[in-house]
Amino acid sequence: VMPSEAAQLSEHVLEVAAKKMSDRGDGNYYHRVSAISRCLRDMVLHAYAEPWSNEPQAKWGDTYRFNQGHDVEDRVIKGLQDAGVVVSCQQLKVQATSPMGKPISGHIDGIVLVPHHLPLGGKWFLMDVKSAGAFAYKTVLEKDKPKLDNMRQVSIYTQSIVNDDNYPEVKGIKVCDLEFDDYEFGGGMLCYFSLDRPVKGYGPSREDQPKMHFITFDVDPHEVEMYLDVFDEVDIHKREGTIPSIPSPSDEMVWGRQQKDGSYKAIRCNPRWCRRYDVCQGIEKPIQNEVRELLWER
Repeated sequence: VMPSEAAQLSEHVLEVAAKKMSDRGDGNYYHRVSAISRCLRDMVLHAYAEPWSNEPQAKWGDTYRFNQGHDVEDRVIKGLQDAGVVVSCQQLKVQATSPMGKPISGHIDGIVLVPHHLPLGGKWFLMDVKSAGAFAYKTVLEKDKPKLDNMRQVSIYTQSIVNDDNYPEVKGIKVCDLEFDDYEFGGGMLCYFSLDRPVKGYGPSREDQPKMHFITFDVDPHEVEMYLDVFDEVDIHKREGTIPSIPSPSDEMVWGRQQKDGSYKAIRCNPRWCRRYDVCQGIEKPIQNEVRELLWER
C-alpha cells in the first residue's frame, strides 16, 4: 500500500536526519567519561578509526531520541530551580585520569544544592539526568537503584578535576572537594525521567507512577580507579595491535539479560544498537587495514 503524502513527508524528514547522523558518525576516538557504558570491543574498533558498518535507519529517529535527552535535562534543571533547589556548575568541564595516566574528558549536568528545609537538605550532590524508556524506568523505580553504568559515570565525575576556563577560581580542584557554604558533599545523584507514561499493573488495577525519580548514592574512590581501567584497556589493545573478543552474552557491557530458560541474550549485540555490528561479527569486511588483518584475514 502506498503511504499517504503526509507519511511520505515524515519519512523524508527522518531520512534527512538519519543521513546527517551517518555523515557525522562518532568522530575521532578520544577518552570520554560518558563512554564508560560502551562495549570495549566497539571502543577499540572506534580507536582504530573503523567507521560504522551499520547506519541508523531513518525510522528509528535516533537523532530525535538523542535530542530528547537534552530537552529532558533542561526541563529537570528548570523544575529543580522552580522548586527552590539551586543547580550550580551546569555543563562544568572536568577531567579524570586513568591508572596509566591518560586524560579522560567529561562534563557534568550540574551540582545540586538541596535547601536545608527539604529532604536531603544541607547536602550537595553531583547530578546527572537520564531519560529512560518504559523498561529501564520501571527497573530503576522498582529497585530504587541506579543502573550500574550510570552510577559509574557519575562516580568518576566526582573524582575528576575541574578543567574549565569558565571557572578559574576552582580549576584544578577535585570535584568532590568543592566547597559550598553550609553544604556538605552528599555523593552522586541520578535523576531518571520517564519518556513514556509510567504505570504499574494492568487493566483496572493499573496505577500511574511518578514521572521522575531521584536516586542518591555514596561514592567509593577506590572503586572509581577500577572503573577507569577500561580506558587503559583500549590503549593497550591499540598499542599491541589486538582487538578484544566478542563479550559474553551475560556481560553487562552488552546489556546481557537473562531469559526465562536461564540463558542470556546480549541485547546490545544487534544492528539496532551497535553501529559496528557487521564488522564485529565478521559479516562485513573492515575498512581499516589493521582491523581487516585482525578480524578478516587471519
